[in-house]
Amino acid sequence: MNYLEALRLAHETIEPHLYVEIGCRVGISLALARCRAIAVDPDFEITQTLSAPTSLYRETSDDFFARSDLAEILGEGPDLAFIDGMHRVEYALRDFMNLESCAKPSSVILTDDVLPADMSWATRDRQGQYWTGDVYRLIPVLREYRPDLTIEVFDIEIKGLAIISGLDPQSTVLKDAYGEIVERLEAGEWREASLDSLRDRLAPVPVSRVRDHLESVAARRSGPGQGAAGRQNGRYLDLLKKILLNEIYIEDELRISYLRQCLEGTREFAYADLHDIGKACPQGLAELQRSRAVGQFPGRKIANCGFNHTMMGRARLDSLHAHLDLVCETGVEGDLMECGVWRGGACIFMQAYLKARGLTDRRVFVADSFEGLPAPSEQDRGLDLTKARYPQLAVDQETVRRNFELYDLLDDNVVFLKGWFADTLPTAPVDRIALLRLDGDLYSSTMDALNALYDKVSSGGVVIMDDYGAIDVCRNAVRDFFASRGEELPEMVAIDGSGVYWLKP
Repeated sequence: MNYLEALRLAHETIEPHLYVEIGCRVGISLALARCRAIAVDPDFEITQTLSAPTSLYRETSDDFFARSDLAEILGEGPDLAFIDGMHRVEYALRDFMNLESCAKPSSVILTDDVLPADMSWATRDRQGQYWTGDVYRLIPVLREYRPDLTIEVFDIEIKGLAIISGLDPQSTVLKDAYGEIVERLEAGEWREASLDSLRDRLAPVPVSRVRDHLESVAARRSGPGQGAAGRQNGRYLDLLKKILLNEIYIEDELRISYLRQCLEGTREFAYADLHDIGKACPQGLAELQRSRAVGQFPGRKIANCGFNHTMMGRARLDSLHAHLDLVCETGVEGDLMECGVWRGGACIFMQAYLKARGLTDRRVFVADSFEGLPAPSEQDRGLDLTKARYPQLAVDQETVRRNFELYDLLDDNVVFLKGWFADTLPTAPVDRIALLRLDGDLYSSTMDALNALYDKVSSGGVVIMDDYGAIDVCRNAVRDFFASRGEELPEMVAIDGSGVYWLKP
């Protein structure tokens, strides 16, 4: 098991509402977050897609924790944190002290670079490709000064990983003894000369026990969305995503495509191929899986529309999940709304989220013509997505209602708004919106929705624009909308190649 696999497991098990990472560099580990995330690095160069709502701070961790607005930035404090910053023990110690002081007793802190596979990597200054520095010395320091902490070092590939729980945010032991600890560090204490002596001191645990340890830590956590009930809710929502995306039965979609080709005479039927379709059509399966992950039709053709209940793709669905966490955990006022719902998958997930969390004070608005897209306006430059041309995009209201019923999620909390956006949205019975998801594709649809609803989005609310990166006329509408108000474009964050989001100031 490598550190990324262990960190992914920590996210899945702990189910944090806020994740803090010290030292994010290109964002490989940061990209695992599915909740609100904060990353601190004085020299980051993010190359990974970040699905979660993420705030990046280009500064040292010492400067970050010294900020006067730190409490406002963090809110209730991180549930999960990962220390992977400057590879010197005193820096890692300060990072731990600062994180613990603003965390919760139930929070968990992970520390990288504590068990190097080669002692030549454990130098104070970098001397080669691999470098863990002397971060390993943090563990004996904490075990001596803070025996109240639960510290396990796991034999993770190459660099090791420490999982620290049982925090006490009120403790001043480390702060009071910091000068003494630094003097002892400078005098060479807790330094090891060999891997054998290092392993003897740290007593690493086999990686096979990582999952059990994390589950044990999670079971001791308390509060909304945590503990056994919280983990059960998380598993339910993760399973729901797989079903909405039809990831579980994706091979059956490939079988239907295969039979269609056989009927059309472009392929000869063989039962063995139908039975083991993944082996018979590996390229077709790979394309289906790719398209479902990124939210595209297979082969980028609308005619290849599948049987999933949402065309968002995994990245945008995970991002929606993270933003629901954000608005609900931070108390952003208002309802949830999607304009342009297709088969209803995103709204179904919103409703499921509210049900799973026992939240009864928000409604889910399902706004669509249920007749496909309108005829293109002049600004749409001939982009014709009407029902006559693409019947796959037109899903009637009864079908969407039935989809809600299939998941046992249709109740009075779900409000349908049937009709063209220009007709229905200006008088929509909603006062405040916490999360607004726009998937109208066209210039006219996007502009109509923004004109009618943007001012109803609460401060701190989330606006998700599904087609901003994929359809020029949608992007033009957003730009023209803000220009017409004399406002700068908001600071947008890309979810994937198509979707973006921003938080309303």
